[in-house]
Amino acid sequence: MTIADALLLHPRPQQTSVIFAASQLQGTRETQEDYFVNFNDECFVVADGVGGMPHGEVAAQLAGDTAVWAYRLVRQRHAYWKDRKLFLKRIFRTTNITLWQKQREEGFTDGMATTMLVCIVLDRRFYIGNVGDSSAFLVRDGTMTKLTTEDVDSSGRLTKTIGTTRYGLTPSIITGDFLAGDCIILMTDGVAREMDADKCVRFLKDVEQNAPQLSDVAVNMLAFAKNQGATDNMTVCLIKRVA
Repeated sequence: MTIADALLLHPRPQQTSVIFAASQLQGTRETQEDYFVNFNDECFVVADGVGGMPHGEVAAQLAGDTAVWAYRLVRQRHAYWKDRKLFLKRIFRTTNITLWQKQREEGFTDGMATTMLVCIVLDRRFYIGNVGDSSAFLVRDGTMTKLTTEDVDSSGRLTKTIGTTRYGLTPSIITGDFLAGDCIILMTDGVAREMDADKCVRFLKDVEQNAPQLSDVAVNMLAFAKNQGATDNMTVCLIKRVA
């Protein structure tokens, strides 16, 4: 076993202490085409299969699992690990080519695509990469700031997705400090359309260093979105730094 192999099996402990919670609802859709995955409380991925295209649930799961696999692998490459923006771009490119190649297989030649949002929290910093219309927000000291911009045109149609082109995919990259008490919120568009900053801040107001409390907030956010009339697949992920 190499040192890299050992680190893949037993990753170094996080220097930034975080708690997280995630919740999903299917809405009125026939299938759940949102997918969420977390690795080691430091890499969080939310993918949303593109509506109107086939195999949305396959595309989202393949994207999420590939992104985490790429994270675990690429983090051992010193050059990429040193340059975190390059690191994120590498994850997206690996995921994109994987979905592109999947469409060469029998049963998937009619196409597939997904959006993807990746958030890495390490060493008191956050690194976010985004392709598509999911959203990331930062809540700090009672104020919520939107971190991402959706890849959509004036009609709301997606202009960039994972899996639709073989080369040339470039994610939007956002970085910043991740301070004690901060909370990053990742949402698919099915949630983001129904939420507002004041409501999110109120949901998070009384959460301290308690993961079950944070889990309740995630569930309550989706319940609120549903009561507002949301019918799409919905996923929310909350990442809170506690130390």
